[in-house]
Amino acid sequence: MKLKLALVALSLCFFTCKEESATKDQTQINIVEFDYKFPSVQKLVDCEGVDNKLFQEAVQSFEEDLGNFYTPGKPILSRGYSLFVSQAIANKVDYTKMVSPHSKKVLEALKQDESLWTTNPDGSQINFNHPIFKCIGNNIKDEQLQKTFSALIATNSMSIRMIEGQLRRKTFGMKDDKYLATYVALAFYYGKIFENELNAKNGNIVEPTEEKEHTNHDGHNH
Repeated sequence: MKLKLALVALSLCFFTCKEESATKDQTQINIVEFDYKFPSVQKLVDCEGVDNKLFQEAVQSFEEDLGNFYTPGKPILSRGYSLFVSQAIANKVDYTKMVSPHSKKVLEALKQDESLWTTNPDGSQINFNHPIFKCIGNNIKDEQLQKTFSALIATNSMSIRMIEGQLRRKTFGMKDDKYLATYVALAFYYGKIFENELNAKNGNIVEPTEEKEHTNHDGHNH
């Protein structure tokens, strides 16, 4: 009888601890309730301690905007990434024309994770100490870029200026490397849109540098 009671008590303890652990993990990950447009059974991004589903939605919505804006009618992501990264670095992207209503909703969902945001000395808003960036650094496919990225994250030295040269040369592969694509989407798209919103709210509107019509030579990898 005592053995049975001991087994019951042990089982209750096990299930209680398991439930508490699951609840704790959910709290730490901070899952956001969201009306997803791009449900997928395939995990494009798989990182511990973050809301992978939301980050995946962010990338997919960004890539849809990328295709619609740069290669309308026939999405060509490699060209879209090449043009976008080149222009984003040069502050030539007109985000007001590029961002879709759904991507605006994605940004509002991303804002709910307060640990993703900060105010950096250069005015940018992305917090590179967020665990998503360490995970990105561990999984970038290009070996040289992966080492540079991880070193910048580890030393708390990440900035667009520190990595822009390598990014310009790696745009062709971004469509196939969703970890690198996640960095581009967060740092160059959602982060920049958030930054522009704050600037407008404070009366500091920064207009994009005038951009001529896209040509076949824009943003090519060399």
